[in-house]
Amino acid sequence: MVDPMAKLSHAANQPPNPKQDGVALITVLLITAILVGLTTQILSSHHLLINQHQNTFEGEQALQYVLGAEELARQALHDDAVNSGPGVDHLEELWVQPVLPFDLDGVGIMQAYIIDINRCFNINTVADDPDQVDYKRLQRLLATLQLPPSLADLVRDWVDPDLIPSGLGAEDSVYQLKDPAYLAANQPMLDLSELNLLADVDPAHVQLLAQHVCLLPATQSKINVNTADAMTLALLDAGISQQVAQTITQQPRSYQTVVDFVQANPAFTAVQDDLSVTSEYFMLVAQAQLNRSRVSLRSTFRRDANNHQVTLLQRDFAKPFRAQPKSSRIEE
Repeated sequence: MVDPMAKLSHAANQPPNPKQDGVALITVLLITAILVGLTTQILSSHHLLINQHQNTFEGEQALQYVLGAEELARQALHDDAVNSGPGVDHLEELWVQPVLPFDLDGVGIMQAYIIDINRCFNINTVADDPDQVDYKRLQRLLATLQLPPSLADLVRDWVDPDLIPSGLGAEDSVYQLKDPAYLAANQPMLDLSELNLLADVDPAHVQLLAQHVCLLPATQSKINVNTADAMTLALLDAGISQQVAQTITQQPRSYQTVVDFVQANPAFTAVQDDLSVTSEYFMLVAQAQLNRSRVSLRSTFRRDANNHQVTLLQRDFAKPFRAQPKSSRIEE
C-alpha cells in the first residue's frame, strides 16, 4: 500500500510546469481586462447620467427665468397703463426699453424685450375686407418689398371664409394636389409660419414678408402712429409717400390723440379711422441661456383698455431669439 504522504511529498518536489503558469497568467490578464472594461463602462454611464441630470436641471432653470421675464412683462404693461395712462403708447415709455444681456449667477445670460403688435400691418385684416382696403395695403407692401403681387391673392384666399379662388390665389382644389394634401385654412392665421403653406411660395419671400407684418387674433385692428415704422405708415394709403412717412418716424412721437396726429400730418386724413395712439396687443421676446441649455420664449398679451388687465394669449417656445427690430425703436 502506497503512503499518501509520500505522494504529496513527491508532487511537491516536482518542477513547475511552464505551460500551466502561462495559462494562469493569461487568465489573470483576461479577468483584469474585463474588470477594467466594466469599470470604464460604469464610470462612463455614471458621467452620462450626471450630465443628463445637469442638462435637465439647467433647462428647467432657464425655463423658469423666461417665465419670470413673462411675469415681469405683464406687470410692466399693467403699470404702464395705470401710471402713464392707457390712452397713449409710444417708443419712449419704460416697457419699450430692452433688458440688455445680464449675468445669471455666473452661469448664463438673460435678455428680453417687449414690442407692441399694433405697430405694423395685421395680415389677418384681409380676412374681413369687403372693400378691399387692406388687400390694397398688402399689395402696396409687397410692391415696396419687391415681392410677387400674387402673394396678396394667396394670403387672402388662405384667410377668407369662402372657397372661391381670387385672382392669382388658390383654394382647396390646389392644395389637395399637394403631397401630402391639405386644405386652405379659410380662417385668420394663428401663426405667421402658415405663410409657408401658401401655394408655390418662395421661402425667401415668406421670410421677408414675415419681417414686416404682424399677426393679431382680431380681423379688425388699428395702427399705432406712435410706434409704427415708415413702411407701415406709407402703405396705409396710396397718397402717403415714403418720404413723408420717414419724416414722421425719424423723430420722437407721443401724440395724445389721432386728431393731433392728423392735424400735424394732413396726408393721413383719409385713413384716420384706421389709426390709434395706443396699443392693445404686445409680445415679449426672451431668452435665457445657462451653460449649454437655452430656452427662448415669445409670449403674446392683450391689455384691456378699460381695466388694464393683461391677458396671456399665446406662448411659443419654438422660435429662436431675434434682436429687437428697429421698427420698435425710434428710427435714425
